[in-house]
Amino acid sequence: MPYVPPLEIEEAPEDSKPLLKAIKEKFGKSLNLFSTLAHQPDVLGGVTQINDGIQNDLPDLYRELAYYKVSRVNSCDYCSHYHRQAAKKAGLSEEQLDSMDVNSKLFDDKERVILSYAEELTKTKKVDPQVMANLKNFLDEQQIVTLAATVAFANFTNRVNHGLDIELP
Repeated sequence: MPYVPPLEIEEAPEDSKPLLKAIKEKFGKSLNLFSTLAHQPDVLGGVTQINDGIQNDLPDLYRELAYYKVSRVNSCDYCSHYHRQAAKKAGLSEEQLDSMDVNSKLFDDKERVILSYAEELTKTKKVDPQVMANLKNFLDEQQIVTLAATVAFANFTNRVNHGLDIELP
């Protein structure tokens, strides 16, 4: 049972209602993470801005690979559920998603670097300079910033989900 219940649009504070409506329109349904954050409109607004911001310049496959890796490392069932679906839509196979091993031959060199970056930043809060050098071989600086923000945002949402015991619908 969640520590704080998700809100229906009608129950939400006025400042949260347009954001919840936009989320429902974008995803085709209400999502408990956002519906729970609706209790605090400023937090919901910030989260939706970051979520929108990380969608722009990094290929979907890399973004979802990183997000799903972080969610698996953190054992966040909620984010793993949604981002596994998004990762499949972005082109990752069931076999890849079951593995997520940074050394797996199921992934190409670029994907393994993304996995290493996401895992290192999540587990150690820093990144090996060689991993960064490898990222710079195929991502520009803007994309690297987006990747860092994606990994940080995934860690944030994982912890919010754990901290509030947000449930899958």
